[in-house]
Amino acid sequence: MVILNALTEGWTWTAFLVIGGLGVFLYGIHIMGESLKLLAGTKLKVMIEKTTNTPLKGIFVGIIITGLLQSSSGTTALTVGLVRAGLMSLPSAVGIILGANIGTTVTSFLIGLDIANYALPMMGVGAMMVFFIKGKKGSRAGAALLGFGMIFYGLTLMGDALRIFAQQAWFTNALVQVAEYPILGVLVGAVLTALVQSSTATIGILQQLYTTDTILIIGAVAIVLGSNIGTTITAILAAIGGSVAAKRTAAAHVMFNVGGALLFLILIAPYSLWIEFLENTFYDGRKVAMTVSFMHIFFNVFNTFVMYFFVKQLVRISTKLVPGDDQMEAVYVGDLQDRLIKESPALALENAKAVINGMGMIVNRMFEGSVKFSFDNDKKLLEEGRQLEEIVDTIDQKVHDYLVKLSQTDIDSKLAHLQAIYIDAIRDFERIADHCQNLFDFFEHRYEQRQALTTEAKADLENLYQVVSETLALTLKAFDSQDKLLAQRILEYEDIIDTLVRKYRKRHVRRMNVCEEPDCDDEFFVDILSNVERIGDHCTNIAVNVLHENYYHDVDVERAVTEGR
Repeated sequence: MVILNALTEGWTWTAFLVIGGLGVFLYGIHIMGESLKLLAGTKLKVMIEKTTNTPLKGIFVGIIITGLLQSSSGTTALTVGLVRAGLMSLPSAVGIILGANIGTTVTSFLIGLDIANYALPMMGVGAMMVFFIKGKKGSRAGAALLGFGMIFYGLTLMGDALRIFAQQAWFTNALVQVAEYPILGVLVGAVLTALVQSSTATIGILQQLYTTDTILIIGAVAIVLGSNIGTTITAILAAIGGSVAAKRTAAAHVMFNVGGALLFLILIAPYSLWIEFLENTFYDGRKVAMTVSFMHIFFNVFNTFVMYFFVKQLVRISTKLVPGDDQMEAVYVGDLQDRLIKESPALALENAKAVINGMGMIVNRMFEGSVKFSFDNDKKLLEEGRQLEEIVDTIDQKVHDYLVKLSQTDIDSKLAHLQAIYIDAIRDFERIADHCQNLFDFFEHRYEQRQALTTEAKADLENLYQVVSETLALTLKAFDSQDKLLAQRILEYEDIIDTLVRKYRKRHVRRMNVCEEPDCDDEFFVDILSNVERIGDHCTNIAVNVLHENYYHDVDVERAVTEGR
């Protein structure tokens, strides 16, 4: 009542409450989703990895994950990352996307339960848990409860303000237009969702608006359909400049959501009548938030049910819409089947090698990105580099565990030799990725400090990069073909790299000695040279294993490993 009295004092205060309520609502969704994600830790990722080998399982996992994260966009982003890491096939990813659309209805259902009166107690208890519970789990649970309470408190603020708007003729007339021309409602829902990047927020606002009895059911249904179109904007933005896998996943997401919305737009009149029948049956015709929940839930469940039978077609069409080969798609660790370890160790080892080859291609892409970032402050390169390192780390762990299982079986000496080489190779590729990440970090710091390379330093670095790039390309070929001639050439490149690094270090010291400006204090240039040199060292490690008939490390390789190269 106090809020309503304040609202009548002026439109400025009414607008403030709408804006502030929306802010509290959105931040509540963010806090709750992030807190639940931290509570689950890596279990979310493990769940997806282990239970999404079929589209049907993917649907159920998508529902659970999105219900926890409160963000279908977040689930889609996580799914794209797993596809890129080779932990999931595209059909399984489509399954998760289908399930994510059902999972995103959880909040609208909870809002429909009308528990807003408990918002402030939830916020109070949650805040006390955050400040007074020392354990991380208790604190994060408190943050989740705080966010949950903020969702309802924000909706209460918006709802009271919208009731004031509902008393104005211009506002009512606008909503009548939405009901008369459903396509306008679809556009409103799509635009609003695209702006706030949350279909949950759009549905929450719509629920508050619907309870004011100013919008007809058919107009509310149209806005619900539009929100499902608007939620694809995050996936589209994430896919821009991304991998082929990311673009195909986003394409499947857009086709699913837009296709379902268009289908229901054609059937909007009978669907609205059915929703009205449910409202009359369960709520005696009263305008309640749960009616919007019914619209949202039934639409997404039915849409998912129908589209499930067209997963293959969605994959096929998205592949045609986004043509091209993706290096990441060649790395599918699902090929590492445990049954092959006993049934056919040789085939198991061959599959492991194929995954390692793909890992090497990803490492090479990461190196190329770090080279470009050295001379161009492109944030997309930095973000991709971090994603690629995470992918490499994941592949490293999966392949290592697989090869260790293989070593525990009765395999002949030749296979044992290859198995040992492969374990070394994944370690070396992983370490190359680490050094590439160091390069990203060094140059990110330089850009933040506005430290520019001198003309001479830039030329030196470009020359060194060129030699190491050729070395890494040869390493990938030598490992794949186990070609001793190529491996020998890598050892020759190693000598060139070492010579260049010594030469460029001396030049750098001379530059520092003659320069009296503060900007000349380049603390990271020597570290940059060292990391590039160590990339060459790990290429040498791989080449040494290719050269030797009997697996062993020579003294130089052992020393390199000891020094952490």
